[in-house]
Amino acid sequence: MTTAGCAGDGGRAKHVPHQAEFNIKQVTEEVMTYAAREPERALDAIDSLCCIGLPDYQADLLRVRVYNQGLEGTMLDSAITIGERLVRLEVAQNNMGYRQDLLEALVNACRQKHDFERAIRWSSELTALCREKGEETEALRNEAELGLYITHTGRQQQGLAKIDSVLAALRRVRKFNELDAWTIASKRKITVLKETGHPEQVIPVARDIIDRLTDYELHPDEFRDGTYREPSDDDRQGYIDFYRAQAYGFLAEAYARSGNDQEARAFLDKFEQSDYGQTLDGRKSIAPTWIMLGETRKLEAMYEDLTTARFREYEQNLEIERQKAKAEHSRQVAFRLGLLVVLLLSVIGILIYYQRVITKKNRVLAREISEAIEYKEKSLLSKEKEKRVRPDTPELSSLNDAQLFQFFREAILGDELFLNPSLDRQQLMDKYHISKDRIGAAFKQGSEYESLIDFLNDCRLDYSTKLLATRPDMTVGEIAAASGFASIKTFGRNFKRRFTLTPTEFREQRQQL
Repeated sequence: MTTAGCAGDGGRAKHVPHQAEFNIKQVTEEVMTYAAREPERALDAIDSLCCIGLPDYQADLLRVRVYNQGLEGTMLDSAITIGERLVRLEVAQNNMGYRQDLLEALVNACRQKHDFERAIRWSSELTALCREKGEETEALRNEAELGLYITHTGRQQQGLAKIDSVLAALRRVRKFNELDAWTIASKRKITVLKETGHPEQVIPVARDIIDRLTDYELHPDEFRDGTYREPSDDDRQGYIDFYRAQAYGFLAEAYARSGNDQEARAFLDKFEQSDYGQTLDGRKSIAPTWIMLGETRKLEAMYEDLTTARFREYEQNLEIERQKAKAEHSRQVAFRLGLLVVLLLSVIGILIYYQRVITKKNRVLAREISEAIEYKEKSLLSKEKEKRVRPDTPELSSLNDAQLFQFFREAILGDELFLNPSLDRQQLMDKYHISKDRIGAAFKQGSEYESLIDFLNDCRLDYSTKLLATRPDMTVGEIAAASGFASIKTFGRNFKRRFTLTPTEFREQRQQL
């Protein structure tokens, strides 16, 4: 993109035509090229365009879009504030195209901010505007999104009813634009059904998606409508395969949640064989199904790939920065080779630039580690030990399995008996004068655990995470012993199996936060 500085008296640009001509679509595409990876560059480009005559209202809309896509969501409040100011301008009232672009940007910002009440307001206006322009299918697309936002405010039935009305209206038209809008609306319905705990209702919706995609696959000419959304002949199969794979994933999860492991695994296999199912995003989407089906090795492999991908992307970005720095250095040296003073200033500038690169590297690394810890700590189930006051020991023979487990649970946690590595069933038999079979049944039948040792290991692991986070003076071996494990090897194996990382890795990541 060609940019210009704002040199001149009082900061005014020189030689600026009274009315500059801009291809807004081209300008937008060029600016948004940088929005995600180099948002600062995109914002600089907008400032330069203002200096050569880009209208303020167009520049502000571009800034809203950059804030939405880049800067990691830190500027969403600014995006909403600017957007709501622009929507009151005369140009937004008189220019439908500009108003539609602005409303789409506003809805996007509110959605990312999870400000669903505002999202509903602006999405409603966007839907009405599309109808005013005669774009009924586009209006229905927005109406499906509106239904989703309504469910996020706690009005699930109202939101689902709106999505269902969209699906009914779109299904009557056998054209690609309507098929595409119907498919997206079906996905929104599946999202709501999953969030409200109705996996059995997901199944017919997902199967319907597959059936309609198959119809499109077999009769593409009957769906042709010439809209800009319609894929080319070369891209058609990719479009079909992508949404079909997503439907397979929805079915696998729905059947798993419904307890039908056989069907769940059948659709999981189809999903994993698809191109989308082999991508990192695809595997992340199917992770809940892996957990329900006990596919922990696949989950661990995905974590490893996710970490590798993040650091590979980071290294690639760093290499780009290095190449930029190198190119900038070469240009500076070549341009000012004969001037010692300018050369020294260039060296100083390059040193400052490298310092910024290093600072940026540290910031990105700290953020990546924090994100990894936040994600993994959701599965740690570690929390502050509750103070328990137990009543006098009841007549244990009168308790059922669940009550007996609760008694043992309070006793073991309350007295921290689990810290004794030799604690076993025999000790409980001797202490409480109860049979081996009753103890076994209490844990196997009266709880979610398979055995006493499983429960003890769970308690010990919870305890160990607190020590790893708060006792940097203790070695991992000392923490293993202090937590009740007989050996550091047993501790490491159980910790890795439950949390998918080693005790040392957990401690190192916590220390970086």
